[in-house]
Amino acid sequence: MVVVRRAIDPRTTIRLANLRHALASDTRGLTFVAARLDDEPVASGFVQPGTEAIAYGDISVVPARRGNGIGSAMLAWESNLARSLGKELLQFEVRQSDAYSRGFLERRGFERVGGEEAVTLALAGPAPEIDPPPGIELVTLEERPELVPAMYEVFIEAEQDVPGGETGMSYDDWRSSNVDRPTREPGFSFVALEGEEVVGFAQLDVFDTEARHDFTAVKRAWRRRGIARALKRAQIAAATERGLERLITQSEERNLPMRTLNEKLGYRPDPTRSLDEFRGPLVPPS
Repeated sequence: MVVVRRAIDPRTTIRLANLRHALASDTRGLTFVAARLDDEPVASGFVQPGTEAIAYGDISVVPARRGNGIGSAMLAWESNLARSLGKELLQFEVRQSDAYSRGFLERRGFERVGGEEAVTLALAGPAPEIDPPPGIELVTLEERPELVPAMYEVFIEAEQDVPGGETGMSYDDWRSSNVDRPTREPGFSFVALEGEEVVGFAQLDVFDTEARHDFTAVKRAWRRRGIARALKRAQIAAATERGLERLITQSEERNLPMRTLNEKLGYRPDPTRSLDEFRGPLVPPS
C-alpha cells in the first residue's frame, strides 16, 4: 500500500508502522486489499464497515496503470466484501484535484455527499505565545498520560456536533486510533484542564517535516472562551520548536467555527489536499 500511495502522491504521509498498528489493533472489521500486475504493485484499497447501510472504502491505482480495468476490478471486489457485511452503499474520499477518480465514481452512479476543506500553515519565525484563558492550564499527554479516559469523554460529546461525522466509536477503538498510533506523539497531544477537569484537547500526527492536525475538541459548556485557540497555538508552538515546516488540517466543509479559527491563525487554503466524499451503489454480483 505504501508503494502505491507514494506513486500516486509523493507527499503522502501514510506510514507502514501505522498500517501495521491498524491491522493489529482493529476491532471494526478493517480489511486491506492490494493488487499486483505480475510482480508490480499497481493498486491498493480497504473496506471498513460504517453505520447503517454504508461501508467506507478506498481505491488507489498507480496513475500509469489507470484505464486498464484495475479500478473496476477493485470496486467489484470491495462491493462483494461490503455486500457480505450486509452493506448496500460504498463511500470514498477523493482529492478535489483528482478529476480522473471523480469521473470514475460518477460514471458508476456515485454522488458527492460532503467534503473536507484542507488548509496549511507555513511555519516560520518564533513560536507564538499560547496565552490560555484564565483558569485553564494546558498540559501534554506525555506529562499526564492518565488523562486519556477523560479525553475520550470530551470526544464523545464533541463528535456529535461535527457535521457529517460518524458517532459511537468505542473507547478501545478511539484509543487505538487517537492515542496509540505510532505517529501520534504524546508530547504533541495537548489537554486543557480547569482544575482537574478535562475540558478540551487537540492532537497531531507528526511526520518528517510536517504534522497533521487531528480532532480538536472542547466541551460544550466551555466553548467560545478561547480554549480551542489556545490548544491550536500550543500545537503551532510545539511544531515550530521541533523545526517542522508546515501544519496541515482538514475540516468538514460545514464546520464553520473550526474553519474560521484556522483562518484567524494564519492557515491558508490548500486545494491539492482538499477532499470530496462520494457515496454510491455496490457493483452487482457477477
